Formats: sequence, C-alpha cells, structure tokens
Amino acid sequence: MISFDTNYVIRHLVGDDSKQDDKVAKVIKKETLAGHTILITDIVLCEAIWVLESIYEAKRSDILKTLKSLWEETLFIFESPSRISASIDRLEIGKADFSDYLIDETSKEFDRELKTFDKKLF
Repeated sequence: MISFDTNYVIRHLVGDDSKQDDKVAKVIKKETLAGHTILITDIVLCEAIWVLESIYEAKRSDILKTLKSLWEETLFIFESPSRISASIDRLEIGKADFSDYLIDETSKEFDRELKTFDKKLF
C-alpha cells in the first residue's frame, strides 16, 4: 500500500500538469482496483493547503470544500482521522487556519495545553 506526498495530492486536486496528472490517475486506478487505500499524512495535508492558498490563491471556502471532499473519498485514509475531522469542523466555524486547529487537536490528544500567540485559534 502507498501514501501520497504533497505533489501527488495537489495533482489529484488541481489537475494542471497533464504528465503528472496521468501518473497520479494511474496510481489511483491501480490502488482502487486492488481495493487498497492511500494514506495522506497530517503534514502532507497541511502542505497541500499551503500550496492551494499561496500558489493557487484558494479562498477559505475552497479549502474547506477541498478538505471535505478528500475526507469523503473512501480511497484516502488519514494519519490521525479524529484530529483531521475535528480540525475540519473547527475550520468551518472558526477563524484560525486548518493547521492551527490541527496543532491544537494534537496537543489535546496528548493532554497538553497549547501555548500560542495566535488569537484566532481561541
């Protein structure tokens, strides 16, 4: 079984490089036919969001839609599903960035109080 790096996730989401898009599509088809899932790690998800925001100028609503779409694809599994789910929920109603919520959710999972100067988070 495999996991995707940021560039594979971006190609899957954006589809703006035909050569790379074809490679990703073939991998997805192969894994789907084999009944496998593809792992997306927390850091890859955060990097992908950063790329979408900084390179593709995706808005918060686009990021939220994209995260929900990835989350709902049964092909993908996530490193920390409960943290990702909680972070998506918080992104929908809060003002901080997804990565900030994920950091806070990770701290909570380890029963730690997060110290931060980020006022949007709380």
